[in-house]
Amino acid sequence: MGAQDVGDLEKIRIGIERWLAARLPDRQGLSIPALDFPKASGESSVTLILEARSRSHGEERFVLRMAPPVSQVFDRHDLKMQFDMMTIMTREGLPAPPLVAYEPDASVLGSDFYVMGFRAGRIPSDNPPMMIAGWLKDDVSAKQRTKMWTSAVDVLARIHQIDLAKHDFSRLPRAGRGESLLAQEIRTFDTMFKPALRPVADASIFEGWELLQKTVPSDGAPAFCWGDSRVGNLIFDGDVPAAVLDWEMANVSDPRTDLAWFIWIDRCNSEGLGAARLPGIPSPESLYQRWSERTGRSIRGIEWFELFAVVRYAIVLERKFEFMRESNPGLVVPNFPAAFIPDLMKAVRA
Repeated sequence: MGAQDVGDLEKIRIGIERWLAARLPDRQGLSIPALDFPKASGESSVTLILEARSRSHGEERFVLRMAPPVSQVFDRHDLKMQFDMMTIMTREGLPAPPLVAYEPDASVLGSDFYVMGFRAGRIPSDNPPMMIAGWLKDDVSAKQRTKMWTSAVDVLARIHQIDLAKHDFSRLPRAGRGESLLAQEIRTFDTMFKPALRPVADASIFEGWELLQKTVPSDGAPAFCWGDSRVGNLIFDGDVPAAVLDWEMANVSDPRTDLAWFIWIDRCNSEGLGAARLPGIPSPESLYQRWSERTGRSIRGIEWFELFAVVRYAIVLERKFEFMRESNPGLVVPNFPAAFIPDLMKAVRA
């Protein structure tokens, strides 16, 4: 991820320094001499790394998340929901960053925000794509990659096993009473796939979207869903997840949406870009089976969810391309996930 336009960084630094000093009174003489953007991942909410110092605790790092002034993808950013979901993860003993607090007062920084402690570890890179270059390709053995992917699926399965009655999930988007379990997500992405985008998008995206809406499964049971379930949203300590990040897309839905997204974001960002998946990464079939064994849920009908994952990703990219064309009129960028759609449509129809 590169730097985002968030306005006056010095004003943000001063504001968050005062706020954090008030929130952490045990940090005597706390100051934040510098803040910066992470380099490898994240394109939705604004993320800033805070380099803090205090007489009592020495040098520490914190992470600030706030809403962007202009969003390329999401129409709204429910930061309180994101903070609440990580709080639930902590209560359930699942990998989560240490949380400091959520701040609803937008006058402090220009947006509501939350702050986390910095969790050490490594995040598989989005830029450059993890299968093409970077530490996952160069520094990790095939055996370690196997452990990373299987342990990530195990965490995903544990998320899907959280009892919906045990915690307050009232902020999460979900289908209404009497609707299909998937109605809310379909409605969200139908809105994102704006009329202005449809004529300029690859025709297969619209064809796939039409087929999905005509063939919605009705056999699922609701679960707490991460939403953006992929290894690029995990901090790894060695070959096991140390924290689950990026909860913007969290919802209550059919957990097969998470499972297919986990597989197909990898495939789109490797095979879709002409790169083979790295040695050691388990096959989709074995990961599907592992998830099914751990959740006790069936993967029957996964073909629909695979198409849903790829079409949704293609819609997200079209939103980003629209944003890019505002400053580069006439820009044409191939929507690489679209190449998978025809075969996935055949599988749904089979």
